[in-house]
Amino acid sequence: MAEDLKDSLALQIPPLSLAYVGDSIYDFFVRDRLIRDLSGSLNKINSKKKDLVCAKAQSDVMEYYLANELLTEEELAVYRRARNHKSQSRSKNSGIGDYRRATGFEAVLGYLHYQNKEERLKALMEAGLSFLLEREEEK
Repeated sequence: MAEDLKDSLALQIPPLSLAYVGDSIYDFFVRDRLIRDLSGSLNKINSKKKDLVCAKAQSDVMEYYLANELLTEEELAVYRRARNHKSQSRSKNSGIGDYRRATGFEAVLGYLHYQNKEERLKALMEAGLSFLLEREEEK
C-alpha cells in the first residue's frame, strides 16, 4: 500500500516540478562533492560548481546516460515527458536543446527522489559527475 502511494505521488508531480527539485538535489550533490574533494578558495570552488551544474553540463550528462543506456524505461519516460514539456523560461546561456535535455535530466533526479530510490539517484549523479570531471581532465 505504501509503495502504491509513493509511485502515485511521483507520477502525479508535474515534470517541471520534478525538475525544480532535481536541480536543487544535483546542485547540492555537486557542491558537497567539490567541498570534500577540492581545497582552495570558495570562489574557485563555486566557479567550478557553476561549470558542472549549468544547463550545458546537465545536457551533456544526459547525452552520456543515453549513449551508454544507463536509464531504465521508467526513467526514460520521465525524461521524455519533462524534455518535451513546454516551459515558460529557458536558460540565458544555452540553446533550447540543451535546456530541454537539462530539464529532463533534472526531472529524472526529482522523480528518483520522490520514489525514495536514493541509491539509484546517487549512482546516476556519481556517474554523471565522474563523466564531467574526467572529460575536464582530458582537456
